Amino acid sequence: MMSWKELLKADPIPKMLESEDDGLRNRIFRDILETKSEIDEPVVDDSHYKTFVRRQKPDGSWRESGRKKNEPHWTFITTLRTLYCLLDLGEDGENEVFDAGAKYLIGTQTPDGDYRGAYGEDIPAPDYTGMAADVLFRGGNAYHESANNALDWLIEIRRNDGGWAIPKLRSNSPKDPFSHQVTGMALRAFPSDPKGRYGKEAEKASKLLANNIFKPDNYPDRRQPEYWGKLCYPFWFTDALSALDVLGKLGFGLEEGACNGPLIGCSNNRIKRDSGVPISAERTWSPTHG
Repeated sequence: MMSWKELLKADPIPKMLESEDDGLRNRIFRDILETKSEIDEPVVDDSHYKTFVRRQKPDGSWRESGRKKNEPHWTFITTLRTLYCLLDLGEDGENEVFDAGAKYLIGTQTPDGDYRGAYGEDIPAPDYTGMAADVLFRGGNAYHESANNALDWLIEIRRNDGGWAIPKLRSNSPKDPFSHQVTGMALRAFPSDPKGRYGKEAEKASKLLANNIFKPDNYPDRRQPEYWGKLCYPFWFTDALSALDVLGKLGFGLEEGACNGPLIGCSNNRIKRDSGVPISAERTWSPTHG
């Protein structure tokens, strides 16, 4: 399999390691170089980490500022995003800050297994359920029962084609087509499952995602192909980079087939020229909000 560095015009790692951002340098050592970092985890001296600790609410959640601060769905979303950032900074269930946030998240889970909050109490959310399960699997064994229940639910509510769409809000029947936006987010739970359950189901959904990169969605939310080029941190909506990330974790060879174009486009900042989709950084959320 081709090394990702072979697809780049220059090696970005030396420049990134010059950064004063301890959190970034730690992730380079841990996730890319796969070697012991010179920085202790969690990265408590990181400015974002200090902000997360300061702004955590007594119930374990994080909230948006301004008019959004008392809206439950924004509390759910902000808490989930913050937990992703804490994982990047080396936090997990052994740390009090992460544990309190994870327990808040688990409190939003229904008896059926899905996590409610992003679209209100009455609308199931396979996209956010997959992401919540991803966070909980990665957070530690204490949360795996909740995450496994979420996986079971995701399998039960798939569309007939093997992907996902939002029940009630956008899709009323299993016969309705999948949404690549929802499918790309729901899939994030599967590579995080240490037992690798539902491998065949994940592979089927992954092929749907891989074969629809740069295509319009079947539903009105973020339908236009330009959304493939709107990149977010942490990975959030399904874009070219987050899709490649989850497909790679599920074992897809990124240098060939349906993934080849997006990979080369991202690596050379050529998405607009090759596919008509411009790359941009979507200002969806700042990690210091809450």
